[in-house]
Amino acid sequence: MISLTNEIEFTDELNAEILKIKCLYESYKNDNHVMFWQQNNGDALISMTDGNMIIYNRSADFEELTEFVDVLCPACVFSDYETLKKLNRAPNEHINVMYRKADIKSDAKSDELSSKELYSILDTDGLSLPEYPYFAVDYCRRRNKGYAEYFGIKDTCAVITFHSGKNAIINGLASHKKGFGTVALNGILSKNYGRNLLVCCRDKVKGFYIKNKFKPLYYAGYWVKNK
Repeated sequence: MISLTNEIEFTDELNAEILKIKCLYESYKNDNHVMFWQQNNGDALISMTDGNMIIYNRSADFEELTEFVDVLCPACVFSDYETLKKLNRAPNEHINVMYRKADIKSDAKSDELSSKELYSILDTDGLSLPEYPYFAVDYCRRRNKGYAEYFGIKDTCAVITFHSGKNAIINGLASHKKGFGTVALNGILSKNYGRNLLVCCRDKVKGFYIKNKFKPLYYAGYWVKNK
């Protein structure tokens, strides 16, 4: 049975969906605009904010889960690719979920950047950002609560991570000069030293992460409702 909850027990599993939900939960569990559900004793975990749903599937009852998603009618669903297929919401492309240990210390120094400056660097082709007001409120909330890190060089490169416990996830990386993508990545690895760093990336940048010692875990995807 799927039930609304504000009491969730999380694991440190290397999984992008559970980490995204966990990061949301730690920053928004007392906010009525963000909702969390679980099926049975954690067979599935679900979050939803502003029409964006994340589903973590351990051993879901798909008949119930499909009906639940159909009723809520989200604008976007993120989950592993096989789960999306079983929900009849297979996206057009795979998203590669990859990870590496943040085991390096970088000498590169980050500039002090405002949320607007970070957004202007990250607002580039290949990254699907929300409108700036939403980005700023969400980023600042997580940062103020101690769950976000960034590395950036003004007008050149930037990367943001959200973290919880032993794991962190890249929530956007962009570079406007050749070679500075690696600078940004090394900078954020250093800021997350000791954690497992996950990334969800499209095929066209998969090689960049493999070159930087990330290992593939599984395929995920974003299903987006047709307008």
